[in-house]
Amino acid sequence: MKLHGIVPACVTPFIDEKASPEAMQSNIARWLKAGVHGFLIFGSTGEFMYLEADERRAVLRAAREAIPEDRFILAGCGAESTSQTLRNLTWAAEDGADAALVVTPVYYTRGNIDAQRRHFLALAEASPIPILIYTVPAFTAYDLPIALIAELAAHPNIVGIKDSSGDLKRVALQIGIQEHEDFTLFAGSPNLAYPALSMGAAGSITAFGNIVPELMVALWKAVQAKDLTRAAGLQRAITELHGVIGPMGIPAIKALLNYRGYQAGRPRSPLAPLDEAAAETAIAAWKQAMGMCEWWE
Repeated sequence: MKLHGIVPACVTPFIDEKASPEAMQSNIARWLKAGVHGFLIFGSTGEFMYLEADERRAVLRAAREAIPEDRFILAGCGAESTSQTLRNLTWAAEDGADAALVVTPVYYTRGNIDAQRRHFLALAEASPIPILIYTVPAFTAYDLPIALIAELAAHPNIVGIKDSSGDLKRVALQIGIQEHEDFTLFAGSPNLAYPALSMGAAGSITAFGNIVPELMVALWKAVQAKDLTRAAGLQRAITELHGVIGPMGIPAIKALLNYRGYQAGRPRSPLAPLDEAAAETAIAAWKQAMGMCEWWE
């Protein structure tokens, strides 16, 4: 299956303090109507660090039931140890994931190139499903060297990367790897969706696929049609929205989803919902972004 297009990094709905498979299925049905190409379950926006093993398995199985075979599903499987990551990969394969996203381990291995290489190659050899590397320095305070990414890309079971560095130069260099290897680059910053796609990135995986899937899909279509003026206008709306809600994090994404009638629930402690004033600010910014793009449609 080709991995490409607009992919929401799905929130995990916590209803009555429990991860809800039913709410996940309800949300997926709406994202499908918006035209997204695939789904990432248990990315950073999915609060994967806060999930119990039984919650992971129940939610992923429910997602697979709700997602048609012509749309792909990625499962976040990263953990600090190679052995736990491999267990997550095995469970993800059993529960229906097409491929896995594996974040760089950092607690003991930040900056240790040999350890990172050893981790990813061991996983690639043993994983029952293909792997995409996940670099997100906002959370890990570390980014893999481009040379190591190119080396790992040569392994047939490492099929891509989600780059959430927000660094356009790094994205461009990895598009170069994509051109020479069977390797897929997804831009992980909503601010780089248009430039990354226009340079040849395979797609965009972001939290914004949750809250403005219509704009993200419209941006994808505009780039594919080479309507760059339209794409630039959509990017401006997305970037202005990000400027307001980006610092608010997952609580803002969930607040906007709940406002839109999705079933997002609350963030899991120690995260907390937005207060009323912040929620109003986020909603006003979302309305402005949607309003900016009405004429495009």
